[in-house]
Amino acid sequence: MADRKKREPMERRRLANTDIDGLKPFKDRRREIIDTGCDGLRLRITTSGKRSWSVVYRVSGQATGEKGLPKKGPPRRVTLGSTEMPYKVARRKALEVIELAAEGEDYIEKRSEEASGRSARSVEALIDRFIDEYAKRKGREELARQWLKKPEVKKWHGKELAQIARADIHLLLDRVAVGRGKAAAIEMRKHLSKLFHWAVDRQLISSNPITRLDRDEVYVERDRVLSLDELQRVWDACGNEKGEDMCYPFGPLYRMIILTGARRAEIAEMERGWRKEVKLDMDDEETVPAIVIPPSKHKSRRGHTIYLSPPAVAVLDSIPDLGGKYLFSSTAGRTPVSGYSKGKARLDRILAERAEKDELEPMEHWTVHDIRRSVATGMAEMGVPGEHIEQVLGHSVEKLRRTYNKHTYASEVREALLRWGALWA
Repeated sequence: MADRKKREPMERRRLANTDIDGLKPFKDRRREIIDTGCDGLRLRITTSGKRSWSVVYRVSGQATGEKGLPKKGPPRRVTLGSTEMPYKVARRKALEVIELAAEGEDYIEKRSEEASGRSARSVEALIDRFIDEYAKRKGREELARQWLKKPEVKKWHGKELAQIARADIHLLLDRVAVGRGKAAAIEMRKHLSKLFHWAVDRQLISSNPITRLDRDEVYVERDRVLSLDELQRVWDACGNEKGEDMCYPFGPLYRMIILTGARRAEIAEMERGWRKEVKLDMDDEETVPAIVIPPSKHKSRRGHTIYLSPPAVAVLDSIPDLGGKYLFSSTAGRTPVSGYSKGKARLDRILAERAEKDELEPMEHWTVHDIRRSVATGMAEMGVPGEHIEQVLGHSVEKLRRTYNKHTYASEVREALLRWGALWA
């Protein structure tokens, strides 16, 4: 009998503490790693470098042993999604599948039965399909699931998506606005619009009812701009290393947003490997400090470079080395910082206490994103051209300019950030 080809032993490691993006693919075969922290959860890396989560499980009572006693059935595998999905989410999903199997239910069969028991064009069926075919591919599965699976949307279950009219959307958004606030209604509108647009594009429905919805009824554009004096008050409140004011991680995080005008997520999810020395021009010999955000992590999907002023370098240098992947973290660098609302609430309390102590007028309500608008306004007041400010903010360039104007404006953008940073030196 010919010798069977030996199967190489499975790799095992605790994936919760692993830099997933840092794991290299094998050249000759797919790499598979078993998570020792969650029995059944697997990480697969193809030879091309694509990474995905899956779970292997066996259903209790699906087979019969030699003495007629029930035993577990053969192994089955379910792909959970790409590694754009955080480890915690993948682990939670894997545990749900495993718990079902322990109770004698097969996740694959259950999902198939649920799908066959409802219309292929029902709201719930198309939401699931939208998440699988669109949101998962864009790395936004968890966000889409978070909004499109809310109780307000579930009131549409049992209907065909094509039956949803503008009145239904108004009613849903009103419920969200009353129960969760206007900002939540704005976010819900955005996700519903993507769902309907996707369905129209695939000819699953004939029209998108949200295109006829008066945007002003659910969206009021913010125009709050913090003055330089107000930004200074925020800056000062974020600088006390003794813990009396905003210390790490939120203190330096807010300071970096003031210095760069970046989106909150771009700073909060910053990885150590993003900090680099770059050339402004290919012919330059000298390099300058910068944060290089990869395309997969930037809203434009084209990547973005943030040039660092001396105060920004000083803020980053002051961050403790926790040894993990992320610079701003409360889990020793394993995951990005979270708890934004608590951090902002604490900062508001500190600002109010300082205003009372110094006999200043309390600051009007502001959001973290207002800092970004304030940076852009401040640069404009300093005489920075609007085109350069757009590049500082990392906004997508309109197609015509992107096609014909290949100038990167790197020197001009860095100069704008240096001038702005000098205000905080």
